[in-house]
Amino acid sequence: MLYTALSNRVYYEVDEQMISQATSLANELESSPFSFWSGHLSSFANHYPGAVQLIGSNGLILFRSDRSLIDKGGNDVSRALGHAFRSGTPSFASTESLLNKDNVRVIAFPIHRADRIVASLILGHATGDIQAVFNLLYILGGILGAISIVISSAAGYYMAKRALEPIQEITSTARGVAAGDLSRRLKSESQDKEIRVLVRVLNKMFADLEASFQAQKRFTADASHELRLPLTILKGEIEVALRNPRSEKEYQQILRQQLGTIDRIQHIVNDLLTLARADAGQLEMVQSPVDLSLLLQEVGQQHLILFDSQNVNLNMEIEDDLEIMGESSQIERTVMNLLSNAFKHAPEHSTINLSGKAVDGSAIITISDEGAGIAAAQQDHLFERFFRADDARCRKEGEGAGLGLAICKRIVDAHGGDIWVVSQPGEGAAFMIRIPLSGADPALKKRLDNILLDPESTDDL
Repeated sequence: MLYTALSNRVYYEVDEQMISQATSLANELESSPFSFWSGHLSSFANHYPGAVQLIGSNGLILFRSDRSLIDKGGNDVSRALGHAFRSGTPSFASTESLLNKDNVRVIAFPIHRADRIVASLILGHATGDIQAVFNLLYILGGILGAISIVISSAAGYYMAKRALEPIQEITSTARGVAAGDLSRRLKSESQDKEIRVLVRVLNKMFADLEASFQAQKRFTADASHELRLPLTILKGEIEVALRNPRSEKEYQQILRQQLGTIDRIQHIVNDLLTLARADAGQLEMVQSPVDLSLLLQEVGQQHLILFDSQNVNLNMEIEDDLEIMGESSQIERTVMNLLSNAFKHAPEHSTINLSGKAVDGSAIITISDEGAGIAAAQQDHLFERFFRADDARCRKEGEGAGLGLAICKRIVDAHGGDIWVVSQPGEGAAFMIRIPLSGADPALKKRLDNILLDPESTDDL
């Protein structure tokens, strides 16, 4: 395209110049007698850089400053000459390719006398300078083309490499994670929005996967540790029982002891099954109205005899008309676990408080004791499975598996609530549960009922 555009422009400039020169010389010849034509042609040829010829209408060469342009140009020049004689208009021809150093641009210009063509002027313009320009153009074009190819290749390689770097990092990290290195994370900061979103999603997936594997390892180790002790005790008791013959009463006593150990193992397994179902999202809760006030009162009443046997008081402050949506058996299990946990850590002649009230559209359940309290460093881990606080919080009976609080948290989470602990060492511990109410705030409802039932209140309004 560049060659075509430039060649057309160059031909146009050369042709315009040759037409101007030929027109000027033709005017001089047409206005002068034939005897002066030779002088005019010689004078023009002296300062004209190319060849000048004059061909008569009979085909004879009347003037020639150089070798014949007809012989040099061949058919193209002959056709241009014939066209000038026939049409009476200028005609152009080229002797060779435009890029050939011997190329000559030729114009055949008719000479008129008394309204007829008596001769044709032929001017030849050498195009060596044009050829030099086009050669330079080809050289520059080749150099620039080679440079552009190199630059384009380098830029393409850089852009492709940069575009593929996140993919390569993702591949490398995924292989590392697949090989067992779950701590690896993607660090790519690609400008591509889709890549950034993919990196965030994959990092979250890797983090969840690592947490899941860590939880699985911890769960397996803790479960093995928890079950190993009762199984070892059970095995030891059976081995002792089989060493010597015993009476029926002795065997019954041993079996009762083993039955207690089996009950503990069964309790641990059931708790583990509950946690596994909760982790898998299969801990389904039947959504039905639950009278929370009545449930708390009943659970508290069930613990009165147990607490009284150890000289522990139970103080209950429960608002009326607390109603939530959920499964009453699971809520009851949670409250019982927390009350049993408070009883295990409450010293004699102390008080355990059980309260329930409505706050900002939620039921707040608080179970507090006056035990040794819980260190701040341990509070963040209380609701992890198999976690136990230190020996400062002594137990009155047995040694739990450390699953009760973890189950409580799963149940409360399934009801859309929260559970947390407030404690200071030496000042006891208070476990608090927040569960959304299914109806209006009971305190507000009670005030409205009193207003509607009290005529004096309506008068004040």
